[in-house]
Amino acid sequence: MGGFPERTDPAEDVHDPLFARALVLDDGARRVAVLSADLPEVSPAFAADVRRRIERELAIPAQHVLLAITRTHAGPLVMGRRVSAPDPLYLENLRDRLVGAVRAAGEELRPARIGAGRAKLYLGVNRREGLSAAGGARGRRPGRHISPYVRIFVVAEERGGPLAILFTDGAHPDVLGPENLQVSGDYAGRAEREIEENFGDTAVALFALGFAGDVDAAYAKRNFDEVEQLGVALGRAVIEGMKAIELLSGLSLRVRSLRVALPLEAPPSVEEAESRLLAERERLASILGHNEEKAEVVRRRMRVDWAAELVHVARESRGEQAIELELLAIALGPIALLGVSGEPFAAYESILAELSPFPHTVPISCANGNIGYLPTDQAFAEGGYEVETAPSLYGVLRLRPGLEPILRQAFARVLVELTD
Repeated sequence: MGGFPERTDPAEDVHDPLFARALVLDDGARRVAVLSADLPEVSPAFAADVRRRIERELAIPAQHVLLAITRTHAGPLVMGRRVSAPDPLYLENLRDRLVGAVRAAGEELRPARIGAGRAKLYLGVNRREGLSAAGGARGRRPGRHISPYVRIFVVAEERGGPLAILFTDGAHPDVLGPENLQVSGDYAGRAEREIEENFGDTAVALFALGFAGDVDAAYAKRNFDEVEQLGVALGRAVIEGMKAIELLSGLSLRVRSLRVALPLEAPPSVEEAESRLLAERERLASILGHNEEKAEVVRRRMRVDWAAELVHVARESRGEQAIELELLAIALGPIALLGVSGEPFAAYESILAELSPFPHTVPISCANGNIGYLPTDQAFAEGGYEVETAPSLYGVLRLRPGLEPILRQAFARVLVELTD
């Protein structure tokens, strides 16, 4: 299973099935596809492969495909985590299913009306509320950003009910913790089912994760009762919010893609990297043979693997290094969908709203892959898991502080280009 790097055992059962859902939009001149898959994450390379197949087999340009995920933490392993690797046969089957979902949606095109809105719902808790800038020390500091809104995008029959509902929420579907070994869509999957059942299974509900890099689900306990409670609350909020949405016809599609190089920190010297590798190996050795927990062994093995790669990077490094982030924006009239191939912190939603010229802007993270967390300037100053530890799961070098102005400029640019 994926979702948690420290999860060491395979799934034992399927609590609720996982789905890939697709929406295809066509204005006569352009065609786009939006996918939502009940998966923990996908790599940019996997997403690129799926998009190329869709272009090759279905004639939808790869740059017009937005592959989103629900980010359930109770799904299959799709993106390797150093000492774990996904099953290649499963990945091939998954590619087939994703392409097949788009193919099926494209065969059901019909005239439709489009609309967007939002519903107020606090479903998350900012997990960094206890951090301060003084070396990551703990101490309650309320006021961290949590999105108060569920974003809703509706496609409806020309003279009838909804065909598809895309909705986002800014809280990780992580109610079920690493000890859970049952496959589930978590609260996101339950919300999808709540919406689809409400409309007699005549509409498709697609969840996509909003900007939730530092926000967990607000669970009281990590069990399926909590999944039920949060999922039903989200589904009903979407259903209620849809009542106020004005539906429009005759909208033109506009699509823009932007790739941004995010600078990484400079690698250490070879001596420093080798010293780190030795320290990580000693930390691993110190727990072996002492009734250690399997999860802790996995965590320390991953650190050893990362440190070994760090030595290689230190030896081979040439000049500044960067990682590529993709932004994919799709607009229909007053509505824009913005997909980002990383996990922006929740505060970036407010920045996006401030910059966007569109009355309705739907933020989607982990779109077309996930390069890792995208912290704010404040988070870089504080440190913590997303800044210091998680980058070793996605790559070798950390992002360099100063990300906020780069993302602000990228958001503004891609959205302005949509209005040209």
